[in-house]
Amino acid sequence: MKRLIFLLPLSFLSTSALAQETIDVGLLKKADIKVVQKQLYAKEGMNELSLHVGVMPFDAFSITPKLEISYGTFVSDTLGFEVALGGGYGLSNANYRHLVDFGTTPDTYRYLASAIGDVQWAPVYGKMAIQGSKLFHYDVYGLGGGGLTVEQAFMEDKSMSFGPTISAGIGSRIFFSDGTILRIQLRDDFILQKRAKTVETQGMYLKQNMTISVGYTFDLRKMAKDAKKQAKDLRARGSK
Repeated sequence: MKRLIFLLPLSFLSTSALAQETIDVGLLKKADIKVVQKQLYAKEGMNELSLHVGVMPFDAFSITPKLEISYGTFVSDTLGFEVALGGGYGLSNANYRHLVDFGTTPDTYRYLASAIGDVQWAPVYGKMAIQGSKLFHYDVYGLGGGGLTVEQAFMEDKSMSFGPTISAGIGSRIFFSDGTILRIQLRDDFILQKRAKTVETQGMYLKQNMTISVGYTFDLRKMAKDAKKQAKDLRARGSK
């Protein structure tokens, strides 16, 4: 009994020391806390072909439906390069027609076509659930680049303008399991225009074309892999 009483304090001290060793993990720095997420839809090595439908709704005197086709390639999950060819036809809006009715024709130009090369940076990749039943993977990207925009005067002379263009924008991709992607994008083009009618009074005009678009994108890399797999399966069935 005396031996038991003597051992109880030692047992208590041993348990306390063990507990102390368990919970004393030291100080954690913010840099030591990281979240690692494996991307289900990795973009490195991806080649994508996109068809975009958009509109330029913010011009003071016109509204322009726009079609665009783009091809892009990614050298990493965050960095890619893209070339986009666009076409459309600017239509006069109510402001333009109102001024014409009062005998004033604005010196404005309508969008016809553009060729833009840009760099894309996609630092955000995430997942979202809709009502807890459907899970979507998406990214958020910014873009910047330059190219050439072709426009035509609304006036009767229909003079043309070929303007160097600086482009910037932001967008998002929503990935689907069949290799297709939905893209939502806002692109803002800044165009330097030389207008024939006013070249003597103002050498260059700065015009802004802002486009909101939705694109349907094909992951060419995944499509090629799926085609090879199907061909392999067909050969395997044929050899039986």
